[in-house]
Amino acid sequence: MPSAPPSFSIPRSLRKKLTAAGGASLSLLALIVAGLSFPAASQAQISRSENLSVILSGSSGTIQSQPPAVPAVPNSSAVFDAQPGPWGPLKCAYVYLEAPASLIEEFPLPSPIPRWTFPAALLPSLPSFFSKAGLSDSLVATILSPKHLVKEGAFVHLLPPLAELEGMTAETRAVIYSELARYPENEYHADPVLIIGTSIDEWYKSSRLRPELISKIKQLSYPRGEAMAFSDIPALLNYAQSDSEARAIFKACTRTRNLMIRLQLDKNSNAEEIIKYWSFGTGLRRKDLEPLVRSVIELDGVDDLGIVHILPALARKLLYTYPGLDMAKHGVMPDCHWTSLNFFNYEPHEYLLDARLATSQVLEQFTPVDPPYQFADILFFLDNTTGDAFHSCVHLADNIVFTKNGRNILSPWVIMRLEDVKKIYLYKGNGRVQGFRRKDIAAEKKAAQDTP
Repeated sequence: MPSAPPSFSIPRSLRKKLTAAGGASLSLLALIVAGLSFPAASQAQISRSENLSVILSGSSGTIQSQPPAVPAVPNSSAVFDAQPGPWGPLKCAYVYLEAPASLIEEFPLPSPIPRWTFPAALLPSLPSFFSKAGLSDSLVATILSPKHLVKEGAFVHLLPPLAELEGMTAETRAVIYSELARYPENEYHADPVLIIGTSIDEWYKSSRLRPELISKIKQLSYPRGEAMAFSDIPALLNYAQSDSEARAIFKACTRTRNLMIRLQLDKNSNAEEIIKYWSFGTGLRRKDLEPLVRSVIELDGVDDLGIVHILPALARKLLYTYPGLDMAKHGVMPDCHWTSLNFFNYEPHEYLLDARLATSQVLEQFTPVDPPYQFADILFFLDNTTGDAFHSCVHLADNIVFTKNGRNILSPWVIMRLEDVKKIYLYKGNGRVQGFRRKDIAAEKKAAQDTP
């Protein structure tokens, strides 16, 4: 279980500063601390302290289910051009990252026995729930028989037989696994492998998995919003032919699709406009960017520049990397909010791991903004009901963002399309995105616009 963050509340006078369109209060409070085991909670939460017990328990104690919508598989090219804009011509390519083998070796492989964990108080309602989800009466009886049921304190663990687990339809799997995802004890259901924006075959095409294993992933996957999800890593390990292949399977399940982007530059480029955009539109980083951009423009035989070279120092250092174990020395791993609020810094400000201080920085140094977003605007994903911020990322250009999707050690820092990040965090349909801009940048932009 995640450890509880400090409890506190925001003064009412400060809450009024964060009022978005529609009148919803943007309460940015306690950071939820996730553990170091894989996979940890994918949503780092900033919430009101009075909601903390609900967030940590993940449940109100009742079973809810909705029929899933099967997502369409988009036909997206691996290489594409971003929309034109003041950021300059951007050439984008999808690439896949997997956690390095040295990191995978730090984690014990899970048991190959599939397990579903429910609160013991829900045991009487499970037969009805499973039947409504689409399981046959005989299978429900099998799963709930003493041979496949283990009681442990406040929880009951169900051990569904492998053959019956594989025989479930995607729709039934989606209903049951959506309920399992409400309880952190079901780590692979709460934080599944997500295949976003492409097919499962394309996602694993360049991996080292045997075709039979990829077919098994397809069989065991289920729809989650506009993505396909896969939670049955333990079941898949039953098909490993060796210890090394078992670890290769685990490694492939850390696979993440992200973007590599290059800024196209030549002697016809609008250098002034490009430099202005990537220096926040105010010239704050002009001395860092102008020499490099102009030198590439003037250089024959070189016509592009990796976007990593025009990001601030810390983001440049972190991009496409995984957290090191040394980052745990502060007692908690970096998450999306730490990443977003440190975007401007040369060295990370570790105090931003503290909920109270991170909230204070947002309240004191940022102001809400509407689209179109600019370079370095922070985009908070907010719950429509509570106003809690459960994710954040940094806008780069053309709705392309810099993000870390989860606090756990197997979540790298990547660049993604905003629409793909929304598929991870807004699939329930109960959230929205609100942009925030540093007040000093917003003030300088306004002054520049007001100058005749």
